[in-house]
Amino acid sequence: MWNLGRAEIKKFQRDAYETAAFLRPYLTGESRIKIITHTDADGLAAAVIFAQCLYAYNVPFHVKFTRPLEPEEIMELGKENYDLFAFIDQGSGQISAIQKFILEKERGVLILDHHPAELHEHPNLAYLNPHACGLNGAKDVSAAGVVYSVVEHVDRSFRPLIGLMAVGAIGDRQEFFSGFTGVNETLIKRAMDLDFLNSSEGLKLIGRSIFPIVDCLGLSARPYLPGISGNPAACQALVDELDIKKEDTIGKLDREVEEKLKHALLAKLGPVVENEEFCRTLWGPVYTLVVKEATGPRDVRDYVAMLDACGKLRKPELGFAAAMGDQAAQAGAVALLRDYQGQMVGALSWLTSHSGSFKVTPRMRHVYAGDAIGPTMIGEALSLAIESGMVTVDRPVFGIADINANKLKVSARATPSLAIRGVNVGRTLAKVAEAVGGSGGGHDVSAAARIPRERMDEFIVKLDQAFVEAAAYDT
Repeated sequence: MWNLGRAEIKKFQRDAYETAAFLRPYLTGESRIKIITHTDADGLAAAVIFAQCLYAYNVPFHVKFTRPLEPEEIMELGKENYDLFAFIDQGSGQISAIQKFILEKERGVLILDHHPAELHEHPNLAYLNPHACGLNGAKDVSAAGVVYSVVEHVDRSFRPLIGLMAVGAIGDRQEFFSGFTGVNETLIKRAMDLDFLNSSEGLKLIGRSIFPIVDCLGLSARPYLPGISGNPAACQALVDELDIKKEDTIGKLDREVEEKLKHALLAKLGPVVENEEFCRTLWGPVYTLVVKEATGPRDVRDYVAMLDACGKLRKPELGFAAAMGDQAAQAGAVALLRDYQGQMVGALSWLTSHSGSFKVTPRMRHVYAGDAIGPTMIGEALSLAIESGMVTVDRPVFGIADINANKLKVSARATPSLAIRGVNVGRTLAKVAEAVGGSGGGHDVSAAARIPRERMDEFIVKLDQAFVEAAAYDT
């Protein structure tokens, strides 16, 4: 796979070197930097990589955790007194407002992003974006990989941060059953060659290195275990049956016992085990951080889940502080993870019991969850439901949740195979959301939007029609 993008990866690496050269003059300690980053696991991991670089050079910085900013918000941002505005895991889609309200004021702007965009040249602007190099930001590199590629060129002493690049890639679902692609493949291999990352086979359950086995099984949302997730009695019975110490974590089990646990689970889960994607989500490569200075969980998926929980429960600063090494924040973030996993199990239980609520049109599936699933959780709930074999993905899937009395959150998911056939939910969602007075966008396989509540029915009709007009694929 790497050979298919050799030239593109080399261009990406050259661009990373040039971006690092742009950043260096701001690392003298005389500049003030504003970091604007997304709040998911990838955005937080990327921000931590960048912040660790600034911290090493004693550069004053302030972090703003936010979804992609609206033009009026960027206008207010441009009034703040900073020498450099660093947009991480966003910025590409806001370039017009950034140009008008920041660049034209002769402020420096750095965009480290992996979302599609048409970025232009400006003497005060530097950016690293895989799409500008012929790569796909939905699969070839995450924001954390983009940021790491820059700071590694600033100084090789930052190489131990490569583990956070793995957190970002897996957090943005850029690990496929066949492995990693593009820049991710190159960096993951380097991390292993440098002994900063280990890989083994095992149960890929969230909390495998943190929670006792009974809790880990009961809180499992990735994958969702029918009859086990959310059922403490069934979890305890399973552990007793295998004579496993209930206080042990899965990460402490030897390989033979872990395989027995896997087979016992498969025997109890029913028809879902016939779904190949579910089985691969349950068992496969388990990545472990081995850097002595690493903070947070050593298991990469647990790290991802911890950061995601903080973002989804609107406490991204807690996840950021935990990843920066704050011990009290780490304890708080793990507690938040437990709460989040419980909420997500509840969301997936709702989707299971309301499977008949999914509407099917010629070109998509969609479900309105109302306030049963929060707006910050609907997208992840869709992804987990798809991975767990609960939702058919022969066409794009959309979930709609209440934000407030006036606005709705729309999350979209599609498979790589649909993307290959021409589906691009990010581009389509952006176009249709704007047509109904909303805004949105994202990748070809994952996107989100906010729309006026009163125009939901119109939005659904226009969205389905947009796919029909694109003639992108046949169902």
